[in-house]
This record gives sequence, C-alpha cells and structure tokens, in this order.
Amino acid sequence: MRNTIKIFDFKNQTGFLFGCLILFSSCKKELQPTIENPKFVRTWYDTVQGMPFRAKLSIKENNSFEYSSRSCESGSKSSGKWRIEKDTIILNSTKPKGCLFQHPFGVICIPFNEPYSGDYKTIKDCEPSGSEATYEIFENEKFIFKNDTLIHTNKVKDNCPNIRIAFSTKEKLRRSSK
Repeated sequence: MRNTIKIFDFKNQTGFLFGCLILFSSCKKELQPTIENPKFVRTWYDTVQGMPFRAKLSIKENNSFEYSSRSCESGSKSSGKWRIEKDTIILNSTKPKGCLFQHPFGVICIPFNEPYSGDYKTIKDCEPSGSEATYEIFENEKFIFKNDTLIHTNKVKDNCPNIRIAFSTKEKLRRSSK
C-alpha cells in the first residue's frame, strides 16, 4: 500500500465552509436609522400666539428636539426626544438640569385675579434666576403636519379652549414701530 497524504479533504472543508457561512450570516450590519418622516425635521416658528410672544421648535434628525420661547420679560426652554406614530409626531422632554421653574407645554390660561398655582421647581426649595428660568415639559405632546403647518392636537386642559398652538416654517414678522 502506498502512503498518500490527502491535500484536500472534502468532508472537512465542506463542514468548515458551512460553519463560516452560518457564523457570518448571523452577523447583522448596523444600519443608520432612517428618518421615518423627514417633513417634520426642520425649524418651526409659532404662528398663532400674538406678539410679542415668539417660539421656536427645532426638530432634529437624531430624534431630538429643542424648544425656546420669549415674550416681553421672560422666556422658556425645553429639549427632549421625538418619535413618529402614523402621521403624528410625539414630543417628550428630558429631565432638565439645574434650578428652573417648570410647567406643562402649552398656553397657560389663568383667570384674572386668580393666583397661578403652577410655581413648580425642578429642584425642591431652589431659587431659579434669570429671564429664561422656565422649563416647559412636553409630555406626549402630539402634532400633525397639515398644509406646511405643524398643528398641536392635544386638548387644552385649562380655561382657554379656543386657543390653539401651531408652527410654520416661516417666522412671523414684527410690526415696525413708527
């Protein structure tokens, strides 16, 4: 009998290739998340509330948002995450850092001569300071996109059911004082 060395062992090679195929096919390539609805991703400006109130809502590609508002002597801010459900974008704030007043997002309607009971602070017994010491809490705030306008769809819970909130891609113009 002749001694021969097998150079190619078909059974072992096939098993090795099959094992590699299973190993590599189970690896998933991490894909960048796609924006489900890019029509929401942009900077939006308040269009409904009267001057001198101004608000800006920046919805970013990385599923985050930033909100800021200003009026004569005060302002507020917020930031957080957003998600899409069907044709609705839903915004939720992240917990703010530092000592701030906080209140729910939206219009606060206080009847004349009634005290405002919404003096809640982010840190108990702290003293917020500054003209932008208010943090607006977005809690499952829903908006729909209609005719180039972002319309808030949550029901107003306060004493002003006729007021609505809407944002446009165009900033409202200031009236010039002559």
